[in-house]
Amino acid sequence: MLTPFKNPGYAWLWWSNAFSSSGRWALILILSLQLLQTTHSSFWVGLGLFLTQGPVVLLAPLSGVLADRFDRRTLNVMSAALAGVTTGVLALTTWLGVLTLPLELALSLAYGVAFVFQLTLRSTLVPSLVPPAQLVSAVSLFQVGTQGAQFLGPALATPLLVRGGPALAWLFCTGLYAASALTSIPVGPSRAGTAIGNPTGVLQQSFRYLYARPLVWTAIWAVSLHCALTMAYQGMLPMFVSTDLRAPDSSYGALLTSIGLGAALGSLGLARLSDPRFRPALFGISLTGSGISLALMAATSSVAVAITSGFFVGATQAMFMSMALALIQGSVDDHYRGRATSVYQLITMAPMAIFGWGMGGLADVTEPRPLMIVSGLGFLVVMAIFLFASPWLRALFGVRAWVSGSQPATVPALT
Repeated sequence: MLTPFKNPGYAWLWWSNAFSSSGRWALILILSLQLLQTTHSSFWVGLGLFLTQGPVVLLAPLSGVLADRFDRRTLNVMSAALAGVTTGVLALTTWLGVLTLPLELALSLAYGVAFVFQLTLRSTLVPSLVPPAQLVSAVSLFQVGTQGAQFLGPALATPLLVRGGPALAWLFCTGLYAASALTSIPVGPSRAGTAIGNPTGVLQQSFRYLYARPLVWTAIWAVSLHCALTMAYQGMLPMFVSTDLRAPDSSYGALLTSIGLGAALGSLGLARLSDPRFRPALFGISLTGSGISLALMAATSSVAVAITSGFFVGATQAMFMSMALALIQGSVDDHYRGRATSVYQLITMAPMAIFGWGMGGLADVTEPRPLMIVSGLGFLVVMAIFLFASPWLRALFGVRAWVSGSQPATVPALT
């Protein structure tokens, strides 16, 4: 299970990703609470979180082109450093008492630019650092670091935020990004093996490339629906804790920590069960569990039950995302991996960002609870329709769809 760590470049990248992902989740905790305390509105919380990932709409194609044209390691170091500078400015302006709402939103946007590049670069680096036979385990273990950070970041930032205030928590976040930049340096240079030629029409070319691979194309749209409906709750979560659960800020940190712990253990379990024969069952469990666990978490009035349900929210969502990403990364050529990954980020992250902002605004009109319940159950309904309409989605419930290098031309070849 731990074989990918025998590759030194992968091990360094894993730590870099763990530090930056911890910084990401610490940022979500600090930013959302700070915006809620300043504005008392989920709309502004949703907008702030939207700005931290919304730039994917414009910058995803550019990040993919750069990842395929230049050294991916160097670009990853630069993007982590930019995120660290941004959180450092947030720490300084908060400490000086000069942080205004427009400035905080502008810095959120600057962070979002860095985050988009980090997403594409880290995803494209992994397959170039391990042999193809280790890719599924490598991606799953990488997600252990990513999702474990969802546990570790809030777990460490919450006491700093409660006891030392947001300035100290922002400073901690800056330190995490500095560590991410430094640990990315030993990864070593990494360039695509083939030049990409003329970069014009990149987005159209990338869509055409992915559309020609039906299993990959189907997985991308399944993840897009998953992100939009089961993962857009983050903008409502602070209001859910304070309004529906009537709990203090520390409970919000505890809920985020529980979701992160579930995500880490779910990814670890997926890495342990990396054999393709387990994939169809795990895909079905994670798909249905993502919707059901979110609805159960939203329906309760108990903090303890919400935290317990949050664990399963994190576990099932992480498993679903990791499996889809491993399928996509293992099915594209290295010289096209940056552009393919950027389109994947565009199709999946943009709906999540937009829905998250929209649901944050709706939470000011109605309680977050019914919105979260409808989102979870709505995902199950939409996926049932998708399953009925798409033979390629049905193919993902068969073992051969998950065999590395097997991209059949027709659905009957899978059955």
